[in-house]
Amino acid sequence: YSASKEVGEEMTAAEIKDIIQIIPECITYIYPGYLTIFLFLFFRGRSIKEDNYVWLKAIAISYIYISFKPFFKKLLSWPFELDISKIPQSVKYNLYLLVLSIIVAYFADRIIVADKTQKILKFLHINTTFYDNEFEMLVDFDKGAWLCVYLKDEDIVYEGSLGYKEIEDGKRKYISLRGFRKYIIKDGKPLEPYIVDNSNEPQNEVVIFYDDIKRIEKM
Repeated sequence: YSASKEVGEEMTAAEIKDIIQIIPECITYIYPGYLTIFLFLFFRGRSIKEDNYVWLKAIAISYIYISFKPFFKKLLSWPFELDISKIPQSVKYNLYLLVLSIIVAYFADRIIVADKTQKILKFLHINTTFYDNEFEMLVDFDKGAWLCVYLKDEDIVYEGSLGYKEIEDGKRKYISLRGFRKYIIKDGKPLEPYIVDNSNEPQNEVVIFYDDIKRIEKM
């Protein structure tokens, strides 16, 4: 509208109404892709970075979802044989975008961490990883893996089952160990008795920040 109107000329109520009606359609070209990126990074223990590339990626992903709408048209009208004829088409359309955004994000994360994915890459002689940094490479496996964490400034070692982790740049990164043991290392061996031994208490957890870590061993 602005391109065809003289500077200073006001828009009519009808023109404003047309713009308001267009806004929801424009939003559908943004939020599905953004939601997919947000959930994917959330599943990976990372937070989304607000920059132009994120919005460009979100628009591109949303466009792909919308382009595939005809292929999922039957799916929209068959939710376990329930009568959805009275549900507005716009609601079904946005439901399709939301469900697809969540499904794609979840399975993208599962594919990356799957052992078969790495086997396929090795079979194709592709020597690359999905990790952004060395810390991701060390801690990017399912919860429950047993870690041995050596601290920088002390001869202190923590052992435990991997719990929560935050690995996104811009925040103070950490990992947590459940059912952990804490002990002192001397001559390369742990001194007994342990300072703390929660081997039989998996509900007990310790948070260790990356800045304090010298090295991590996966047992």
